[in-house]
Amino acid sequence: FLIPGLLGMNLMNSGMWGLGFALVDMRQRKLIKRFIATPMRRMDFLLALASSRLLLMLGELILLLGFGIFLFHMRVLGSWASIVLISAVGAMTFGGLGLLTGSRARKIESVSGLINLVMMPMWIFSGVFFSYERFPAVVQPFIKALPLTALNDSLRATILEGSSLTSQGKPLLVMALWGGISFVLALRWFRW
Repeated sequence: FLIPGLLGMNLMNSGMWGLGFALVDMRQRKLIKRFIATPMRRMDFLLALASSRLLLMLGELILLLGFGIFLFHMRVLGSWASIVLISAVGAMTFGGLGLLTGSRARKIESVSGLINLVMMPMWIFSGVFFSYERFPAVVQPFIKALPLTALNDSLRATILEGSSLTSQGKPLLVMALWGGISFVLALRWFRW
């Protein structure tokens, strides 16, 4: 139960901090202003930042699953290709949220607060360390709409139960909506 939750939490943390914080840091050091003179479009710049998370995602995936397999003798019942694809969708989802939180912030302190504000409900409610099913029924729809909940549920079903990728349509849709809407809003609000 713990390893897929930790993998989801790490994908969220690296996407949010790795992109939101990096974007504001580049803005503070006046690096982003230098891109104005180039023919690069905002969309290309933001997509390049977001896609950089995919390379780091592979390292996180290997380290955490390797840790679970070798130390806890965890058995991976699902397809490795499905696990990588689900993790990539999760990384892009949180990359979009990270870009959105950092798209207008001008100071490191501002983006730190925004990132923590966005991540706090997911840390508490998304079932990283314990099952979210223990929360009252009235908050269950809110919990299931969170992108980290969708990622954790999908990873647990695939890794621990051997579920196929086709059975993960709903969690993948939730993550794609969060990531897509976040990226579109970040693209709209981002200024050099």
